[in-house]
Amino acid sequence: MTAAYELGRTVRTMREERGWSQNDLAREAGMAQSAVARFEAGGTVPTLPVLGRLASALDAEMEVPLTPRASAA
Repeated sequence: MTAAYELGRTVRTMREERGWSQNDLAREAGMAQSAVARFEAGGTVPTLPVLGRLASALDAEMEVPLTPRASAA
């Protein structure tokens, strides 16, 4: 699965756990409902500022880890 799909699925799960519609999340995050729908479906790759707004709206921490790849040697 792509990172965009995984992010979208996580946001959708968090939204649904709160009993929010896509409209509710969009309003709290200052974005359009259609943008939330596209993001949740994995159809768009959000920018870090958009992820930050979604995390804030969901009262969540945003973490963007970078992990070194294992050496083939």
